[in-house]
Amino acid sequence: MEPLSVFFGRYLAAFGNPAQIAAFYNEPFIAARGGTIRLSQTKKETEAFFKEVLEKYRAKGFDGGKLLAIDAAELGVNGGRATVRWAYQDRAGRTLWESTFSYNLYSVGRSWKIVLQTMHDE
Repeated sequence: MEPLSVFFGRYLAAFGNPAQIAAFYNEPFIAARGGTIRLSQTKKETEAFFKEVLEKYRAKGFDGGKLLAIDAAELGVNGGRATVRWAYQDRAGRTLWESTFSYNLYSVGRSWKIVLQTMHDE
């Protein structure tokens, strides 16, 4: 199985296109962030969710990001969890803000898929 650090490196590279981001998620998928919990039951719903997220981020000047830290572990033969600290950057590479997310993942067809994402609301 792919190391979770490699998985999240690929995830970061996809973060700019809702369809590419959605490919990293399983459906159903749960997002807990900003004081709300959202369930996406279809790939279309997941893509729509990340389209909204990207629009909000871009309104703040977001153009890319950086993985600052990861604490990851496999949970048995099919599960995994990771807590990741992200930097959100502008075109010049300046950090606009940072945030931390925890992810629960499951092996689906020999590939990791995110089933739950929790933002560490600050």
